[in-house]
Amino acid sequence: MEKERPVGVAVCGVVDNGKILLIKRIKEPYVGLWSLPGGKVEKNEHISEAATREVREETGIESNFSELKSIVSEHLLEGGKINFHIILFFCILKLKNAKDANEKDEGEVKWFDLLEIDKFKSEIIPSDFLLIKQAANQEEGRYYNCKIRKTGEKHELLLFEKLC
Repeated sequence: MEKERPVGVAVCGVVDNGKILLIKRIKEPYVGLWSLPGGKVEKNEHISEAATREVREETGIESNFSELKSIVSEHLLEGGKINFHIILFFCILKLKNAKDANEKDEGEVKWFDLLEIDKFKSEIIPSDFLLIKQAANQEEGRYYNCKIRKTGEKHELLLFEKLC
């Protein structure tokens, strides 16, 4: 029997003119919440390639990889057990050319003003919200352990611990 392994996911901070690009998720986990664009790192690609590919696929925006900001080991708990273990690679991307984002298969796409992002805290994946705040405040990236508990449709941040 093969053991379940965590899933490597590139999540991307695409910032332009004081705004950050988010997607309203229509797939598990975190259905109905706003998130950073991103997705699984495929076997044949590097994290930087996955980041730019995912942003292009989910929003139609062309971008360049700028930096790896943080790594988050995230456990999503439901019913007292870990349902998802995701390793988030938080990447900062720069737009190649400014254009409107287009909704694709992942859900609604929208630019949010970083100065007003706190108003939407309850509508954003808890770990993504903290990563967005990190990028907005230009904080140095780190490694974090994270636990989020899902009860019904509610997601509660239990742990977001900086280890280094």
